[in-house]
Amino acid sequence: MQKEQSEMNKKAWSHKAYEWWEKKSGSPKEAAEDINRDPEKYMRKHLGYMGDVNGKRIAVLLGSSGRKAIPLARLGGIVTVVDISPENERYALEVAREANVEIEYIVSDLFDIDMEKLKHTFDIVYLEGGILHYFADLTPFARIVYELLKDGGRLVLNDFHPIRKVIYVSEDHTAELRGDYFDTRLLGGDVAYKGMFSLDEQESFPDCLLRYWTLGEIVTAVAASGLVLEQLAEEPRNDPNPHLPGSFTIVANKFRVDRV
Repeated sequence: MQKEQSEMNKKAWSHKAYEWWEKKSGSPKEAAEDINRDPEKYMRKHLGYMGDVNGKRIAVLLGSSGRKAIPLARLGGIVTVVDISPENERYALEVAREANVEIEYIVSDLFDIDMEKLKHTFDIVYLEGGILHYFADLTPFARIVYELLKDGGRLVLNDFHPIRKVIYVSEDHTAELRGDYFDTRLLGGDVAYKGMFSLDEQESFPDCLLRYWTLGEIVTAVAASGLVLEQLAEEPRNDPNPHLPGSFTIVANKFRVDRV
């Protein structure tokens, strides 16, 4: 099932992605200039969970257009992106070149990367914003994160709060509950930027295949991988409903445990 999901999502994220990033962030030159003005701005609160990234090896998984990887590189990180979309790679590498930094970009399904080459390599594994619903099973995903990290390495995982999947916010900003928080089905959905194109163009967009997880399932998968949970921070929505959860960040560490 994960393979089917990955193939669908690769097709979706390879459709007009470069064009979308130009619409959202400008040309690679414009995007690079904005990053160089203030790379820390792009990291929001997440730098506080990472500490000093200068000289650290950082894996940005499902790193998309490089909007986090390139600021981390500007701050001195040695950054590797893993992402399934060649269109994302093209934009990210062009922005990196304009920003005068180097990043390694691996175009691959996360489950197909060369683990013999990459395991125990990274000081930090970082994921941000709308990632986990692209996985049909969190157990192998969390195990890959564990294997990528060095002993003493750290996971910083930020994503949309799972309660968002059952909260509908109308145009007048009224929030109401809909759906089933515990739904375990794989569901068809739109690629994130589809709505930014004309209705005629939207007809050609492939669907994504998504699995929406509960917070308990996410925390359990991270802990079961062998990582030690340090913090689960919940953040409010960034709209007129700040009394509702909007996102969360998990910080977890890889420690060597000698068993007797």
